[in-house]
Amino acid sequence: MARLEIDGLRKTFGRGEDRIEAVSDLSLSAADGEFLVLVGPSGCGKSTTLNCVAGLESVTDGEIRIDGEVVNDRRPEDRDIAMVFQNYALYPHMTAAENMAFGLKMTTGLSAAERRDRVESTAELLDIGELLEKKPRSLSGGQKQRVALGRAIVRDPAVFLMDEPLSNLDASLRSTMRTEIQQLQDDLGVTTVYVTHDQTEAMTMADRIAILREGELQQIGEPLDCYYRPKNEFVAGFIGEPAMNTVRVTRRGDTLVGDALEYPVPRRADGLPSGEPFTLGIRPEAIEIVEAGTGAATGTVEVVEPLGETSHAYLTVADATVTVTTDGPGAVEEGERVGIDFPAQRVHLFDPDTGAAVARRESLPGEVTEEYPASRHD
Repeated sequence: MARLEIDGLRKTFGRGEDRIEAVSDLSLSAADGEFLVLVGPSGCGKSTTLNCVAGLESVTDGEIRIDGEVVNDRRPEDRDIAMVFQNYALYPHMTAAENMAFGLKMTTGLSAAERRDRVESTAELLDIGELLEKKPRSLSGGQKQRVALGRAIVRDPAVFLMDEPLSNLDASLRSTMRTEIQQLQDDLGVTTVYVTHDQTEAMTMADRIAILREGELQQIGEPLDCYYRPKNEFVAGFIGEPAMNTVRVTRRGDTLVGDALEYPVPRRADGLPSGEPFTLGIRPEAIEIVEAGTGAATGTVEVVEPLGETSHAYLTVADATVTVTTDGPGAVEEGERVGIDFPAQRVHLFDPDTGAAVARRESLPGEVTEEYPASRHD
């Protein structure tokens, strides 16, 4: 196991007017045995960060340390890491066993018999023993990914790096492989940095997630902390499916007032100035359907998407579209006028200019306190 530290990482491409800063002053760390996920939209710098750690890209500025030792100038093969790629990166002319053993042959002094023993024990761990003599063209996507994982595991590295390893798989296989990778990481205890654009992967797999946007770190923390206590409007909208609803409001006395919406100012927001605008955020699953004319606002149900046990209802409230997660089919009907309401502890408030969270909640679910009672009026 090893501790990975990224300190003030900056990576630029191009020169002059064509210069692009892909990663900007990024600092974070992964503890011994931690599963850290870098997540964000395409082009946010997460894969570039991983490539800098791997030594596949040079560092413009900053330091990368493994167990306290700076590795900026080390060759990739000298960093004691193993990387799993999105496209598997298997040599087509080699068998699965030869692909798995190739890194050992290039970077260690192990004999052919020792390499074979490692490959076979890793194949047993991954349950791919019957694939060892097959070439990549005869393997399914899931089998190729298991071989690629085996090639990383067999090296017994200090750090695993995984760059979108599941993005080429179908939905059902992605779910299976998520579980397998989690179990493997738990069993092996190897520090792992995993890159994905899929927030579901991030939420379900990570010990902690680091959310990036345009090369900058937005928030790092445990998945549920980022979900319930986002530091800014971007994090709030990126984490969670469907995305958080947002509406512009203004504080008027003890009430937040928006187009066709009125809501009591949460107690934790008492210090916010009256007359100032804010962005109110509320997640679809936190909204309750109530009788029209009651609650925080009233709107018209435009579309209902049945999903089995739940449905997504899309309401028009004034000029805004509000998404609500409801119980199963029949909870609401298209064309119906309904009210919406929500508990104060689920309300988020953001600065409309910077997007920064203001008056952030301090409790997580189940932590009902005097400051954060489970009621509409907080």
